[in-house]
Amino acid sequence: MCGFVGFVDYKKDISNKKNILENMNQTLSKRGPDEQGYYIKEHVALGHKRLIVIDPKGRKTTYG
Repeated sequence: MCGFVGFVDYKKDISNKKNILENMNQTLSKRGPDEQGYYIKEHVALGHKRLIVIDPKGRKTTYG
């Protein structure tokens, strides 16, 4: 399963908090980090890690 992190604060500008979001996203690395992405606006900060799965035959399958 892919992982998502983030936070919302309608009272403050959180667009400069990318370092916090990157640290949060790093906690998902055990899930098999294939790719990651960020969405950051004035009041919303979201992060995503896409899961990569290696099947019993050794083939990689990406979900997300």
